[in-house]
Amino acid sequence: MTSPQPIERTLLDRFLALIPLAVAALALLSLLFWEAAIRRTPTVFSDELEWAQLSRAIAATGNAARRGEPIHFKSLYAYLIAPCWWIHSTSAAYATVKYLNTVVMALAAIPTFLLARTMVSARVATVAALAALCTTALFYAGYLLPEVLAYPTFALCAWVSIRALSGAGRRWIAAAIVLDLVATQVRSELVTLPAALAVAAMVLWVVGPRGQRIRRSWSTFDHVGAALLLVGVAVVLNRLFSPHAHEWATVTQSWKGRLWSLGMQAASAFAIGLGLLPIVGGLASLWIPERRSDPAWRAFAAFFAAAIVTVWTYTAVKAAYLSTVFATRVEERNLIYLGPLFIVGTVVWFRSRRSSLPGALLAVAFTSWLVLYYSYQLDYPYFEAPGYGVVTMANRAWHWDQPAIRLALAVACFVVLAVILLHWTSRVPARIKSAVVLLAGVTTLAWMLTAEITSSRGAAAQSKAFADSQPTPLDWIDRTTNQAGTTFIGQDISSGQALGINLTEFWNRSLKHVWSIDGSAPGPGPTVTPDLRDRHGTLSSDPGLPYVLASDRVNLVGPVVDSRPTLTLRRIERHPWRLKDASYGVSIDGWISGTSDRPTIADGTYAYFGPETTPGALTIEVNRRGFCSNTAPPAHVTLRVGPLVLNEQRAPIVTHATHVERFLLPNCGTKTVHLTMTPPLAVQVRAAPTFRPTDYGASDNRDLGAQVGFSFSPKR
Repeated sequence: MTSPQPIERTLLDRFLALIPLAVAALALLSLLFWEAAIRRTPTVFSDELEWAQLSRAIAATGNAARRGEPIHFKSLYAYLIAPCWWIHSTSAAYATVKYLNTVVMALAAIPTFLLARTMVSARVATVAALAALCTTALFYAGYLLPEVLAYPTFALCAWVSIRALSGAGRRWIAAAIVLDLVATQVRSELVTLPAALAVAAMVLWVVGPRGQRIRRSWSTFDHVGAALLLVGVAVVLNRLFSPHAHEWATVTQSWKGRLWSLGMQAASAFAIGLGLLPIVGGLASLWIPERRSDPAWRAFAAFFAAAIVTVWTYTAVKAAYLSTVFATRVEERNLIYLGPLFIVGTVVWFRSRRSSLPGALLAVAFTSWLVLYYSYQLDYPYFEAPGYGVVTMANRAWHWDQPAIRLALAVACFVVLAVILLHWTSRVPARIKSAVVLLAGVTTLAWMLTAEITSSRGAAAQSKAFADSQPTPLDWIDRTTNQAGTTFIGQDISSGQALGINLTEFWNRSLKHVWSIDGSAPGPGPTVTPDLRDRHGTLSSDPGLPYVLASDRVNLVGPVVDSRPTLTLRRIERHPWRLKDASYGVSIDGWISGTSDRPTIADGTYAYFGPETTPGALTIEVNRRGFCSNTAPPAHVTLRVGPLVLNEQRAPIVTHATHVERFLLPNCGTKTVHLTMTPPLAVQVRAAPTFRPTDYGASDNRDLGAQVGFSFSPKR
């Protein structure tokens, strides 16, 4: 009796088999496109604005620039999105960038599939590719950041590097070297790729036939000596490298504890976002004895292990250094590139016939410690670590606190352990094993998507709040000026105002400069502080553009063509610019405040330059109605009014006051002074002592003196 012949699959059979996978891919892409669509405006300032500036300059001139000033090459990402800005509408161009970002990040699925295909079947490799689109790395698809291009670039370089290490030939080796070097031009962190390639190549040479032949005659002392020699080489290289890498030198010499703790916190967020199981499976895949003769697995294990070391080290050093100069952050953002490798390692481990149990148990123990030892950030979203999205969801939807979240993660770790043991044991029928692994995989994908969706919805809510805080339409300046050149000029720009200015600059491409009369203009890019040329308000540095957008308390000579709250758009009919009047040291809500070197004394100045030169009515109002407290101390106020004079810094002052008035200003009190003065004139206000509203139950932590208001009306 002859055995039945296997039925050959037709082309139609293969096509039909692909339909479920294609539907899953389209569903994931649709989800990612939806996340991009609901993101209304950039939120990460000044990073996103800077990449917009660079790419817009490339689109217009072919060269990168910030606010018209050329800048050195920063990333290929700016060139990727540059063509999008050829679209006239900023809204349409921004939407195009977001959708392009989504497609580019989704391309990481292709090299992930090709890498997995070298070790597992096509169907399993396809699952790994789809899983690479479920990681929290896709959270960054809606942002104008180089991570978008870096994610698929890392996956592509990893595949090519592993193929080169597996002995595919010289062409693959050359391609790996070139691509890894090009990757560093996408994002500087990807220098970890050539480093991982070099380390993996050395490891494979040592454990390979040539290395074994050399070590065959070595004694124990020879091995110890070689190890000590390697340590010595590492010390020497560190000494040579440190003077040329300030961050590395700072962290490794003074902040080793932070390097470890912040690096592991980032790894903890990464493990949580990846659903635990891929971390365990990925680490376990580094030791699969049955695959020792498989060159593809050997190359994968060597490169994967080297990449874990290099990427984690970069992340830890960056996080530790930032904690000393900026802020302490959980920098999972720099570990996201490892996601596809962990996913591929997991499917390889589960498809192995005789998996190593000790390695898997060590992976479970390490992963459990990682996610249970450290606390969890519950911001919505936490930009630097979107992997916390799943615990944020539990906190927001189910009101779980840190202990409850830790308990739930402990249960999840136990479930992962049970899945590993069930897969390893030979006493359970294969069908049950397959069903359990399938259920675990689906649950893990749901976990990963929950983290990604929660963080993305948080980013969308944040962007909506940013957009709602701005005047509408967002591109109102471009519409009014038909994108003619415009300069912004403000004064006493706080961090909150700087955000609004950055948003205005992003949405209005006609805004070419962001300047201030007191040096408080925000970046990114160059800023200028125009000087007063004379006491009649003539300003220096006029670029000759036809429009000026000014904040409150900065009024230039020229007709008003449009305005929004706190902003006035004027057409400049005569150059150079001339100020009509301006306030110095007065916040957007009218307060004069103490400074860091003199917190108890608040000073402000008002200058009226003209163009009138005949007497008029000057009104000065000083009050504390903006914050009333019966227990806050009153302020001693001094007013000095007189002819305007410029000091050595070209700032308006009063040297010979024609009117001086001193009075005690109680809380909730108001004092109004009316004078007849001839321009150009100046008013100097001093209030002391200041008070801090946070001492009286409010949230404002400024050292406030008084609220002031000024007006001058020429006599008709």
